[in-house]
Parts: sequence; C-alpha cells; structure tokens
Amino acid sequence: MARHALLGLLALAALLAVTLVDLAPPAPLAADAPAGSFSAARAHEHLKTIARAPHPVGSAEHARVRDHLIAELRRLGLDVRVQEGVGVLPLDDYDDAVPMGRMRTIVATRPGTDPTGKVVLAAHYDSVAAGPGASDDGAGVATILEVARALPDRARNDVVFLLTDGEEDGLLGAEAIAKEGLPGAGPVVVLNNEARGNRGTVQAFRTSPGAAPLMSLYAAVAPHPSADSAFAAVMSVLPNNTDFHVFGRAGWLGIDSAFVGGGAYYHSPLDDPEHLDQGSLQQMGDNSLALIRALAQIDLDTLTSGGELVYFTVPGLLVRYPAWLEPIVAGATLVLAGVLVWVLRRRPGSFPPPLNEAVSLPRTFAATGLGLVLVAVSAAAGLGLWPLLQLIRPEYAGMLAGDPYRPWLYQAGLLVLTLALVLAARRFLRGASPVLLVALLGVLFAVLSPGGSHTLTWPALFAAVGWLVARRVRGDGWQVLALTLGSAPAVVLLGGTAVGSLDVGLQIGGVLAAPHFALMLLLLLPLIDRVRVRGLPVAAAVTAVGLVVAGLAVDRFDAEHPRQVRLAYAMDEGSGQAVWGRFTDEAGGAGKRWFGQDGWATEPAPMATVLRAPALKVLKDESSAGKRTLTLRLTPAGTPLVGLSVESRLGPLVVDGRELRTGNGFSYHAPAGPLEVTLVVPAGDRTRIRVFGRGFDLSVVPGYRPPPESAVMGPQTTVFREVTV
Repeated sequence: MARHALLGLLALAALLAVTLVDLAPPAPLAADAPAGSFSAARAHEHLKTIARAPHPVGSAEHARVRDHLIAELRRLGLDVRVQEGVGVLPLDDYDDAVPMGRMRTIVATRPGTDPTGKVVLAAHYDSVAAGPGASDDGAGVATILEVARALPDRARNDVVFLLTDGEEDGLLGAEAIAKEGLPGAGPVVVLNNEARGNRGTVQAFRTSPGAAPLMSLYAAVAPHPSADSAFAAVMSVLPNNTDFHVFGRAGWLGIDSAFVGGGAYYHSPLDDPEHLDQGSLQQMGDNSLALIRALAQIDLDTLTSGGELVYFTVPGLLVRYPAWLEPIVAGATLVLAGVLVWVLRRRPGSFPPPLNEAVSLPRTFAATGLGLVLVAVSAAAGLGLWPLLQLIRPEYAGMLAGDPYRPWLYQAGLLVLTLALVLAARRFLRGASPVLLVALLGVLFAVLSPGGSHTLTWPALFAAVGWLVARRVRGDGWQVLALTLGSAPAVVLLGGTAVGSLDVGLQIGGVLAAPHFALMLLLLLPLIDRVRVRGLPVAAAVTAVGLVVAGLAVDRFDAEHPRQVRLAYAMDEGSGQAVWGRFTDEAGGAGKRWFGQDGWATEPAPMATVLRAPALKVLKDESSAGKRTLTLRLTPAGTPLVGLSVESRLGPLVVDGRELRTGNGFSYHAPAGPLEVTLVVPAGDRTRIRVFGRGFDLSVVPGYRPPPESAVMGPQTTVFREVTV
C-alpha cells in the first residue's frame, strides 16, 4: 500500500517539475540566428547601448538614449517622429505634488497596405535615477528594435513602435500621447512589455476588457504562452500601474506582459545588461514577434466584439473558455464535493482512517473549518517570513522589492514549513473535508474575483472524481492510480501557482505561495496518508528551520550583492540649512519638513552651493467672491525637475496649460523653460508657497562619499525655498 502511494507521490512531484520547466523561459538564440527570427543576443547588443547608465527624464543620458533610438528606428526604414506634449499623472486621487512634465515619446510607424487599424508594440525608454534600467524597461525597448528588424516590410495594418517617456515618473508620456491620440482610424491593439526584476517567465498578466479574441490569438500563435486570468483578477484591484493602465483608459485593446523574478535587482544599480537573463528576453521577443506578425495581417475589427475568458497555462497548452462557464464549473464542483461527502458518510470504503472513516456531517463541516484555519495559518506564515528575516537581518528592510538576492533556500523553507503544518493537522481532517473546502473556496472566488476561481475548482473537481473512481476499482494499485490522476490538476494549478508566486518576492509572494501549496497538499492527503512515517511533521519543521538558517548563511551582502539604502539630500535655501536623509519607513521625525513625507531619519549636511531653487514671480493677483487668483511664473534654475506646493488652495491648479484637480501642488519633469502657473487660494490671507528643484546627482554635495558595499536607491537632491505672497 505504502509503495504504491509513494510512487504516486513521486509521479506528481515529477509532474510539478515538468510544469515549472514548461513555464521557464526558452534558451536564447545566438546572434547568427535566422534573420526572420528573434535573437536575444542581437537584442542584447542594443541593450548594452541603451542601458549603459541611468537615464531618468531630463538627464543628458536620457537625451542620448532618445537620439540613439531615433537613429536606429530610422535606419530600419520606419517613419519616426517625436511626439512632444505635457503629461499628467493619470490618477484621480493624489494628495502630494502631482507628477507631470514635458514628455518626448518616440512614435515609429510602418504604414500598412490596407489598414483596418493600428497594431502597437510599446515600452518605455526612461529609467529610474538609481539604475540603468536594463530590464525595466530596456528589455522592452530592445525587443522593439529586434522585432522591428525581423518584421516583413509590408503588412496589411499599420504597425506602430511606441517608446514612451516618463513612465517611471507617473505614466506621463503614455498619458500625453493617449490624450492626443494616434493618427488614423480604426481600433488600436497594443502589446505592452514591462519588467519588475531581471529574470523569470514573461507572463501576460493583464488584458483590456473584452479581450477574448485577442487572448485566443495569443494562445494560437505565441510560441511560449504564459497567462492566468486569476493573476489578472488580482492585478485589477492592486495599485500596480504600467503604461497599459493609460492605454486601457483610452479604449485601446491589448495585453500587458512582464517578467518579475529577481526582484532584488529591480530599480537598482545592478539592473544592467550583465545581470539580465537573456532567456526572459528571448521569451518576450518570441511572443511579441509572433503576435505582432499575426495582428499585422488580420482585420482588427474582428477583435473588438469579444467577451471575457477564463484562461490559464498548463504544460503545452493555454486553456481558455468563456467566463460565463466559470460559476457553472464552480457550482458543479461544489455539488460533486457534496456527493463525495455523502457517499463517504454512508459507506467509508477501504481507505485508511482518518480520511475515509465514517463521520457525521457536523464533524465533516468542523474538519472543513479546521482546514480553512490551516490555510489561514499557512498564509500568516508566508506573510510573516519576510518581517522575521528583517528582525534577524535588519539590512533586509532596505530591499526595495521585498526579496533577497538569493531567495531559493528561504522559499524552500516556507514550502517545507507549510508541509509540516499540513502533516501535523492531517489526523483531524475528516473524510472529504479537503475537497469540500477547496470547492467552497472556488465558489467564493467565482463570485468575488471573476476569472480567478479555476485554480481551485478544477483541482477540487478532479480530486472528487479520482476519489469516487478509486472507490469503484479493486486493488491498491488501481486505487492509487485513480487518486494520482485525480490529483494532477492540483499539482499543476495549485502547485504551479505556489512556486510561481514566489517570483514576485518573499514579501508579497510568500502570502500567495503558502496557502496555495497548503491547498495542494490537502488534496493529496489520500495519498500522503498511506505513506506512514513517524515523526514526519517534526522532521519537516526542523528541515524548514534548517533551510532558513542556511539561507541566512548563503545570502550575505557583499560588493556584488550590495545592501540597498534610500539616501537623499535636501537644502533650505532660505534658512541656509541642509540635511542628509535615510529612509527608515518609521513614522515621525523631522523628515516631513525636508522630504515631504514621514519615515526619513535626518542628519546635518553641508550646503551645496551649486544648487538653486527655482525663481517665483507673481504676474497677476486678483481677488473676488472670497477667492484669490494668482498667476505665477516659475523659472527653473538648472534642475531636471521643478515644482511648488501650497498649504491650501481652492479650485483647479493650471500648469503649462494642463489643469490639475487633485494634489497640493505639482512636480514638473524636464521643463523647457519658465512655467506659467494659475493658482486659486482663499482671499484675504497671505499664502505660503514652497518652490523646489530636484536632481539625482548626490556628488554635487560637498564631501559626499557613496556608502561602502551599498546600492543607493532613488538618489535625489532637493533645494527649496518658502515664499509668502
């Protein structure tokens, strides 16, 4: 009995390995690959030029990258123009100074022979100030250059290669171009490529509403498809925005794709070409090239009348079906789980207790509730692992993406701890309560998170069928075979999701991975319970602790894996004072005065005399009906960003012709010259206005020395002056 069950568990472990290998990025193609194919090596050569240094908006390096991209796209025979306009953060509720600025987005077009609309391949060409942006979003930019080279010269539809500006500063370039629109009639279909790390599977993690035909095309032509509507459902309620957020609001149809593994390299000085996984680049390019080729030839109007799909990836296939089937599948699964509970209640059969002993319905429901508690405890363990590691190693608190450089031992420790919890509780999990629990959760997700229940319903459905079939066959080997086959969807969907979620980082991925892994193990209990090894829960718990300890020994900071610190400088030009600020994420302190938010620990710093606050001049001052309308001129003093904030205002704030209805002021990137500002404030009182300029070069501060073996994240210098008008 135990031997058959052990073989079944080994087969399921092999299936999980196959699932993960199938999802992994492909091997990169060399530079001598056929001309019509995408070569990561060729794209990587572009990346070396694009991401040789940080290039935030307004910097000289940013202008160099833009000029290089324009020259490369023109060399490929494209019609290239730079669309200049003022972009504004496209969020409706913002309390701070609203990001905005003069953006220069590159629009390169290959006109179609008989266009039915436009096909857009998009990425942003700016980077953060801390890093060169090889993955975010140099990978997307290099993909555009290699796809543009590999595409046929003639196609039916217009193909637009869109390199947006100012994404890192608030989706500003995308907002400006979406406001103006692309020339020409017909629908716009966009593929947007992004990254939140330096490796991992490129997943189509978000689509626009009504994208069923587009996702079907993606499934048919993408050589390495990876997508899951459950993740898309989660993304729809999280504040994780890319340029795709703007494109969707503009009514464009499309897919948002990204890779997210290696979060420790995200927005850091190590986001350079040498640390980028070329396999991820290859997958991004292969899928983009295949889909753009297909979209360039079809009638794009056929994509605009689609509904919603449930979709998910299994080895060798992107499964998809209409969204209206989702509640039906969830309901059928719950009914079948109820049948299983009833059958086992009346005739427990030949399986070993406690899973198959005859129990009353109240005890079955109590065991189901216990299973839910177990899942919640595993989620709490996933949530608490990263804070625990920070207590042991305080330097982890500075890691921007909540993930260490070498997370694998920690990840394994979390999953083994989850196994220990399930093994410790298994004697209390009566009858078919695990199947009932997963089925109930599937119904809940079908109602509350449309598109996100399949990860639960299909594993529960097949587990119930496997258990019922196992009752009808004789012989331990046949019973184990039925249970093993019935458990396969749990391994592929729940197990694959658990391991894949860890790519997001321990801080977020842990709380997703542990409960999914626990639910998978609960559905495997009919097999696990047949392999009786004394002390297994304790051994698993000890192993989990050992893996975490080993992770602490292996993942140490050094020159190649530096600590991450947020360091900033601020100078009050009026008072002649200046401070250094280190972000600690702790409330209180004097940081709000200097940096506009709590959490900054400050210490005195020398005055940086090369920094100057922008000049402010009142052009008009008119009062009526209790309101005072000020027309101001803000003149930059050499910084790539200028802005102002005000204590209180009434009505909209107008800057460079754009009206702002939220926030306490504005921060303007890459000003071309003086800005005209119209501000409405209460009449009768003097108004205090803070004007500020901001840069990214800490070396302008006298005596600055980079912290040893540390990566400075988000470096900034701010000079401000407060005036009363």
